[in-house]
Amino acid sequence: MKYSIRNTIILIVTLVLMLGGGWLFIQNKFVSEIEETEEQLQELNMELQEVQNSADMFAQAQANYNEVLYIRLNHPKELFLDHNSSNLYNYLQMLNRDLSFTELNYSLSDSTLNEDHGIINATIQGEGRYENLANFIYRLEYSRPLLQVQSVQIDNITDLERLNNVNFQVTLGAYYRRGSWSNYLAELDPSGPLGRIRHNPYYPLIHEVPPNEENLPDVDQSRLLVLTGSRAHIFDQTGTLQRLGIGDRVYLGRLSSIDLQRGEAVFQLNRGGIRDRVVLTLEQ
Repeated sequence: MKYSIRNTIILIVTLVLMLGGGWLFIQNKFVSEIEETEEQLQELNMELQEVQNSADMFAQAQANYNEVLYIRLNHPKELFLDHNSSNLYNYLQMLNRDLSFTELNYSLSDSTLNEDHGIINATIQGEGRYENLANFIYRLEYSRPLLQVQSVQIDNITDLERLNNVNFQVTLGAYYRRGSWSNYLAELDPSGPLGRIRHNPYYPLIHEVPPNEENLPDVDQSRLLVLTGSRAHIFDQTGTLQRLGIGDRVYLGRLSSIDLQRGEAVFQLNRGGIRDRVVLTLEQ
């Protein structure tokens, strides 16, 4: 065997013995310390997670505090000066205007007395458009006087002439000063309205079909006679010749379009909340 090969083998065997001996030495001497260190590392990771959770909770609490502080500084509240129900009534009447106007009645139920303040418990009820009621309640809650809306009850109306209106009853508590107070700090300025509200959730989706009191052309009982340009000539339910343009009213709807090539007059109807499309065609 060559001298170089023999030395290489000796070095490899020596290296293997050193590595094996070192591994056995570490396992026998430091295995318990390694296990203890791993347990300590696991405990530290758990503590770190708890600290991180606490930090997240503190950040959320700080954000909530800043939001409340902003609201308090920019939307300060004030109590009524004394127990005078006429002042409360006048204030409610001031809010009940324009976009927040409703037909309402006002009644004082009772009053709660505390050492430094009192609460006038009142009930207001009436009828009005849903968007006006929403604006009225918005002004109650966001105006300067401290008025607590305790409950709101809303009922829809099924009368065909008042479908956009609702019946309502609102109970509230108006806070006023009692005992020793410093000078009056702020005027009882009212808030502006919330704005236009397009959707009325209390509007009945399906309701009764109104009678044809105006004797408008009833498309279901009419016959298309002639189409000329933007006009449709029909015989109505009474046998009378009617000349209709696009947008003209018929019973439950309007004439929406005319198709001369197809010889069709299209009507859009509202059958008590059910939208319907009726097409009259020329008879050959």
